[in-house]
Amino acid sequence: MARYWIAALLLAAAPAFGHVPPAEINPAIYTDPPHDKANPAGMEVLHIPSGGVEINGVAYVAAGAGPHPVLVLMHGLPGNEKNLDLAQAVRRAGWTVVTFNYRGSWGSPGKFSFAGNLEDARAVLAWVRTPANAARIRADPKRIVVGGHSMGGWVTAMTAETDPDLAGAILISAANMGGLGPSRQ
Repeated sequence: MARYWIAALLLAAAPAFGHVPPAEINPAIYTDPPHDKANPAGMEVLHIPSGGVEINGVAYVAAGAGPHPVLVLMHGLPGNEKNLDLAQAVRRAGWTVVTFNYRGSWGSPGKFSFAGNLEDARAVLAWVRTPANAARIRADPKRIVVGGHSMGGWVTAMTAETDPDLAGAILISAANMGGLGPSRQ
């Protein structure tokens, strides 16, 4: 009988404990920044040399003269979900975002491989750090963060481990590829 009363009391009190005020949402997620006629936000199609081919990419260039911090965003496998909604939100917050397709995926030539994915990530970083390319996409090559989802999270972790010049790394549901690092491919 005591269990019944305890359960009834908890059930009656649940509404008081269940109300959580809504969290404040950063307006950068859903609001476009003020229009900058001289330096509008835009997109640049990229062809980045890697492994003897040119992989496809897109830069989501932030509004304003820059230079802007950069997020190099790496997609998962098979890559049809490239987190482009995240790219748009990050661009609205004043960052330039570079996305790309690994060799052998989504129109980028070459043969797909995990080792190739790591090489492609390093090639994209080298491309962004080249002064002429950084100027083209209004990027600050000293403020680069890498980020990725699923397999892209693994590529992010492996890339960040070997690149001390990165400003940070973001892993989103990163795949656990075990010991599948560069030395084991």
